[in-house]
Amino acid sequence: MDVSSSVNAALVQMLSKSSRDSLVKPQSLSRRIDIVPRHSLSSSQWVNDDANWMITLCDLTFLLLGFLVVWYVVVNKQGPKQSKAPMIAAERQKQSQMTRPVKSVLDSHAWDVVREEMEGYVEKLGLKSEVRVESSQNEILISLKDTVPFASGRADLRQRALPVIEKVAAIALTQETLQLEIRGHTDDRPISTAEFPSNWELSAARASRVARYLIEKGIHPSRVAVQGYANQRPKVSNANAGNRSANRRVEIRMYQNPELTTAKP
Repeated sequence: MDVSSSVNAALVQMLSKSSRDSLVKPQSLSRRIDIVPRHSLSSSQWVNDDANWMITLCDLTFLLLGFLVVWYVVVNKQGPKQSKAPMIAAERQKQSQMTRPVKSVLDSHAWDVVREEMEGYVEKLGLKSEVRVESSQNEILISLKDTVPFASGRADLRQRALPVIEKVAAIALTQETLQLEIRGHTDDRPISTAEFPSNWELSAARASRVARYLIEKGIHPSRVAVQGYANQRPKVSNANAGNRSANRRVEIRMYQNPELTTAKP
């Protein structure tokens, strides 16, 4: 009995001790957790934070800003050097426009000089009876009988008419504001050929041939106009052969173009 009692007492003592240990362990664990420093917890949270990409983004942003600053400085240094040439060219063009001579309108005295020069030249050629020079305000009209520049029913220039046309070209080249208008006229007798079905084609072809010769002598095409009037603008009545001969003519009208008398800005 003593042995069993002692055994039972030992078992009770062991059980009570284990129960006390179980009650003490949670408290000790809680104390241990409290001992851990707070900054270690915060450090572990920062290491595992998902916002680390913001550091890389900031670095890239600063790199891009630095690159843009360098690029801006380089471009500004090269810009003035590259734009200097166009600025110089524009300045020279402005100066040339300011110093460009203004084309003046021919006054009445200048027109008289041109008319007298043309009349003297025609007389020198011996064509005074066949080439007539007339003048009015701001224009000179040179009328050639068709027998001078053309054969009957043809539109090929004759050699005897070339000096007169060349003189007109020479005057026009020295007077840049002059415009030239070439007019073809026929009499009222009809014409019907394969080349010229009517007087309209004949008058226009003759005027065109004279205009082409003037252009070949250096007159710019923009200064030349061609008109064919057939028999619609006779000088005199077509009552007889003499009058019809007077109506068959080619006229070269030199006149002033006001739009060309001032230099464009």
